[in-house]
Amino acid sequence: MKKYPKCFPENFETEILPEGAKEENKSVYRIIKKGQIDRDSFISTYEEMQRGLIPIRKKRINLKNPGLYSTSCNIEYSEAKYALNMFMRHHPKAFIAKGETEKTCGPCQLTSERENVEGTHVDWWIYEESDPQKYFGEVKNNE
Repeated sequence: MKKYPKCFPENFETEILPEGAKEENKSVYRIIKKGQIDRDSFISTYEEMQRGLIPIRKKRINLKNPGLYSTSCNIEYSEAKYALNMFMRHHPKAFIAKGETEKTCGPCQLTSERENVEGTHVDWWIYEESDPQKYFGEVKNNE
């Protein structure tokens, strides 16, 4: 089933998901915050807020920003390493995993394709009943 998480707004697919998002396999790196590769390691920022895992800053949140509903990845290892160093302060078990934005799990897009930003950040909008964790493994010794 190609359905987005139930907590997403009703208009997510029609008004928030970017037109340029495609179901495609990209080789990416993902920060695994809790130290274990499982389905919960691939929830979006929005889902993290809904579950109370990160604080909600209502004044700063743009609910029409598609990146809020995505799972963040990077194409370049160096960018993932930088993000890991930031997360380590609050998530000491965090590590980098390498894998694919498996197209059957949902569409993805380079953030730079829709925003004026540099870097290789990838937004991946993952379907609720999919298993993205099957396509990732821990990076050992700066692979």
